[in-house]
Amino acid sequence: MNKQTQVHKRQQSDWKSVTVRLKENDLAILNNKLRLNGFETFSEFIHAWIKGQYPLHENNEQVEKLIQRIRDKGIRDPLTGEFNPTFYRNVNTEDMLTDLSKRYAYPKHAKDLVRYFERYVDIFFSKPQLIQSESGHKRAWICDAMRKFGMYYDRKMHNPELKILIEEIIQRYELNKKMRIHDRVWLTDEGFIETMVRKALEIDGDIGTIIKFAFFSGLRGEEITYAHETPICDSLTGCNCNNLHITQKKKVSIIVLNRIVGPKHSYFTIVPTKLWHMFRSLSMVTREERNIAHMMIKSHTAGKATLMDLRKFHYNLLCRSEMGETGAEVLAGRAKSISAKHYLIHELDKISDQYSDCILEKFISP
Repeated sequence: MNKQTQVHKRQQSDWKSVTVRLKENDLAILNNKLRLNGFETFSEFIHAWIKGQYPLHENNEQVEKLIQRIRDKGIRDPLTGEFNPTFYRNVNTEDMLTDLSKRYAYPKHAKDLVRYFERYVDIFFSKPQLIQSESGHKRAWICDAMRKFGMYYDRKMHNPELKILIEEIIQRYELNKKMRIHDRVWLTDEGFIETMVRKALEIDGDIGTIIKFAFFSGLRGEEITYAHETPICDSLTGCNCNNLHITQKKKVSIIVLNRIVGPKHSYFTIVPTKLWHMFRSLSMVTREERNIAHMMIKSHTAGKATLMDLRKFHYNLLCRSEMGETGAEVLAGRAKSISAKHYLIHELDKISDQYSDCILEKFISP
């Protein structure tokens, strides 16, 4: 036996034939199930099973309805351009990350969205009811990741139907129910935050002024009262007294508080000058007035937002603006004091302009 024949026999011995005995009536059932799951032959099914490509999740009524919806709405595989019930597995996540990164000033947010998409996209499109058992925090990330995937798909394939389908799945399985606003601030669509803010700003009167100041300043509850009660220093030069120090820049006022209580810091904030004068003219801004503001916001937003959430919305919007995370951290009192001093001394004009571009132009009518 020559060497070539030995190699040929060795190669043949690496392959084995597998057969299965079935009743004649069961053969038609098998072929139908293979087609439903995207296989032309039993051999294709076996190879996919061995490679771990099937089953990622069992087929069910939800999957069959989804497949029909995908077919009817013309949703195509982004890789081949053809109909594919598992089109979402061929998404170029690197390209998706690049696309989302252009839309967020905070790159980590885009990365986290793509990670959640990669981890949960199969479950979302096959057994979304499994997501219901996840925590509100995690469900918020999943919902936002899927929505952003729908927007990305629309930009690439010029087909908005996937966005509609994703929203229908979220609503049908109530994946966005019972999620605390505290967990959702960074995760929701920008439209949600803007809607909640506008509803809160509709409230008039003295309580309305407190609510507006809470949002535009981003201060904590006790800091709001502190800003109202603390005297204003008359000195225009550098001063180390415990009073407030005010600097005006165009349509906004920079309020230097330098308030430190335990781990909570508040270096300075920025508010519209007109609102600052209205706020200071109020007779009282105590815990009682803040509690009333809290209840009125809950009532006005159907329980979806509170007074405390206005601070989170303020931070969220600034992070996504040209100011970015660093500037937003300074205004929120989370940065080191050296960073706050740097902004006050060297970049006050810049940060006030960025604040105006983000907050004033969006929420204050000219």
